Amino acid sequence: MFRVPIIIALIASTASADSEPLHVRMHAAKKTSTVAVDGKLDEDCWKTAARQTNFTQRFPKDGAKATLETSFAILYDADAIYVGVWADDPEPEKIRALLTRRDVDAIADAVIIGFDSYHDRRTAYAFQLNAAGVQRDLLLFDDQNQDDTWDAVWTGDASLTDRGWTAEFRIPLNQLRFASGDNQEWGFQILRVVARNQEQSTWSPWPRSGPQVVSKFGVLDSLDVTPGRRLELLPYASGGFGVEPIEAGDPLNAHVTGRGGIGLDVKYGIGPAFTLSATINPDFGQVEADPSQVNLGPNEVFFNEKRPFFLEGVDMFKLPIGNSDNSREGQFYSRRIGAAPAEPDMSYEYLKAPTSSTIYGATKLTGKTQGNWSVGLFDAVTGEETAEVIDAMGNRVDPLVAPLTNYAVGRIKRDFRDGGTSIGASATSVDRAVSGTALAATLHDHAYTGGLQLQHRWADNAWQANLALVGSWVHGSEAAIANTQQLNRHLFQRPDATDVMFDPTRRSLAGYGATWKTGRLGDTKHWRYGTGGDLRSPGLELNDVGFQQSSDQLVPFVWGQYRNDDPGDDVLNWQVSGDVFTMSNFEPRLVNYGFESNISAQLASYWSFFLGVNGLGGGIDPVALRGGPALSTDPNLMMMGGISTDSRKVVRVDLSFNGMRDWTADAISGGIDASATIQARSNIDISIGPSWYERDDPMQYIDQVDDGGGRRHYITGAIHQTTTSLTLRVNWTFSPHLSLQAYAQPFIAAGRYRDLKDVENPHAARFADRFHILQGNELQMTDSTVFVNHDGSYSFDRPDFDVQQLRSTMVLRWEYRPGSTLFAIWSHGRTNQFSDGRFALGRDLSGLAGADGENIVMVKANYWIGL
Repeated sequence: MFRVPIIIALIASTASADSEPLHVRMHAAKKTSTVAVDGKLDEDCWKTAARQTNFTQRFPKDGAKATLETSFAILYDADAIYVGVWADDPEPEKIRALLTRRDVDAIADAVIIGFDSYHDRRTAYAFQLNAAGVQRDLLLFDDQNQDDTWDAVWTGDASLTDRGWTAEFRIPLNQLRFASGDNQEWGFQILRVVARNQEQSTWSPWPRSGPQVVSKFGVLDSLDVTPGRRLELLPYASGGFGVEPIEAGDPLNAHVTGRGGIGLDVKYGIGPAFTLSATINPDFGQVEADPSQVNLGPNEVFFNEKRPFFLEGVDMFKLPIGNSDNSREGQFYSRRIGAAPAEPDMSYEYLKAPTSSTIYGATKLTGKTQGNWSVGLFDAVTGEETAEVIDAMGNRVDPLVAPLTNYAVGRIKRDFRDGGTSIGASATSVDRAVSGTALAATLHDHAYTGGLQLQHRWADNAWQANLALVGSWVHGSEAAIANTQQLNRHLFQRPDATDVMFDPTRRSLAGYGATWKTGRLGDTKHWRYGTGGDLRSPGLELNDVGFQQSSDQLVPFVWGQYRNDDPGDDVLNWQVSGDVFTMSNFEPRLVNYGFESNISAQLASYWSFFLGVNGLGGGIDPVALRGGPALSTDPNLMMMGGISTDSRKVVRVDLSFNGMRDWTADAISGGIDASATIQARSNIDISIGPSWYERDDPMQYIDQVDDGGGRRHYITGAIHQTTTSLTLRVNWTFSPHLSLQAYAQPFIAAGRYRDLKDVENPHAARFADRFHILQGNELQMTDSTVFVNHDGSYSFDRPDFDVQQLRSTMVLRWEYRPGSTLFAIWSHGRTNQFSDGRFALGRDLSGLAGADGENIVMVKANYWIGL
């Protein structure tokens, strides 16, 4: 186990192994005349400005001299910093200038500049212009991660010339964070992308051999700038109406409803490097709806955050757990805030329920001190919500469905050794006013977590060690804590568990977890390898304001990778990797073990492919029976792969597949996803993506019921499930500031059950000995219910399903001045269900077409004010 003295000794022993020195340096000059930001670079101050050149390839030939000449100059005044870029090209007719909406990373010629204004070699603000003048911005953090949802208010433009093209950036100083001081030094990088051959070249060499980004920046010096007052106001107003189907005779819900709102976002600079952000009645409009899902698994589905206020500054509040790539589990999951309340726990004839919890307000404080302390504080308050209910007797009641709640998240972090080492601490809290209400039986009144994080690099960034510790404590009524113990991520009631025991009298629950990884994982040319693990105690509970799917586990692994980025005649780059792991619980008992292996390559034709094979050796599944005894599992093999055509072409196709086979249980599943992107014109792109998934699983969980004698029965069945969807996107851009987007996704999921089973001996070694197939006189079925007479009498709902859904949006977006935008939005959706679980494409599409639809039409405008 890691201990604090060992960590300190590790840091001390490698303190002299700083990041490799930076050799490139650029001097900024004060602007001496007016600059019109039009992309032409024809003012006198640009003509006389000192330029830098000598770019180095990053791709396709890492470390080679860039094939095209690129030069740039940097000017500044008291309000902004200006960057001019001359991107020479002897074949200007081949420059790819695609017109897209803002923040789209299209396959186009582009220039990206980055400012490490803290000069901590870990954090940077990046700004991109493509050859058509389309803007994109992103935030780089922890040296190698990026947040492309970050938005700044800046101006820029591009211009095609007979020698290539030029780009001109004006970045207001109030959009950057930096300390006071004379003759400042910042980190700086510039990257040029040539679309026709995918060449990437940078001013400061940035080898592909390691994941580092910001620590590879060069130095921008001679800056004599002072942080000024930073106050930004963004008021908004929205209005529109919704038309939705309602049940005949429903006295609570209206067929047509008016919709509207006003709100305000505020940003205020506190000192030179801290920003206080606040929002009142925040607007959370989104372009695309969440994708449709039919969830038969034991855990909730994760949905990405799309609300602007919560996306900003996300780098300080990313507190993941687990070692999987792009882990979604962690201490903070902002979709919890303002989520739709659960339906009232009562029978009713008519219901009018809120679709979200009202957010009264939210604030954030983020920034970094001159002593390399980073601070992030977040707080939000959501209000009480009630539903309107009419019961079978005609009584009208207003049950409470969401309490007054305060959410808080905080993190501090300190960087050492020019960003080579960082140590941080985090905490979250959720406090709900549930005392004396019916919600006290299901919700925690208090939920707190705390965490510690360490990231350490040494030996020229080749070796890394990462450690994250987390603890949790939740409190509530006996009923609420009993409910928590029985959730699928805990299952304290499982009858064969020896490490936990269900206690209905508990008023609190505590747990802890640790994630670690160390090895030669960083800046190496070919070989990378390491070991790590994920530990979670049975009582770890993060879901009040986080996202967690499992507990009671120890998952150690060993991983290795070989990669080759030196282009050859046929292959530009390739890599192969693999790992082995075991999964155990705290009994301790081996739950499973397995391996993962992957290979990927990019060919000289710019086609690429990947292939992966994963295997599990079999063991037990503690969650399969949702609180019943653990179910024995058998070995299975999974395969996935994909191929992508040349992204530079007018038509680009991406195709991926996956499959799983368990020969013992005769379980098989597989699916295919395809996407064709068509660049119809330089300003119109169309994407069509069909998806098809089939699954045959003989042990799909259905229900658990008690018979007349009180004996519990765990019911599974053989399911044949078909899921298909078609995703369509159209982007039509009229100018860099005016665009029209359309999105639609029809979705069908059907599941038909057979061979219904009563699980009688879940630990049996032989698959067929684990259950009894219900058949003959033991079963009687109606359209909605299954009646069973086997070892007792009981019944359960018939599980067959057929769900059809359509979700679509159309958005006109006009940035009529920097930072100020007008939206016109039309959203349409419809849902239909059949009780017959057999998939029939024609019938299902007909049912979807005939279903009643919901339409929402809204107009929203905001106005940015910078003071």
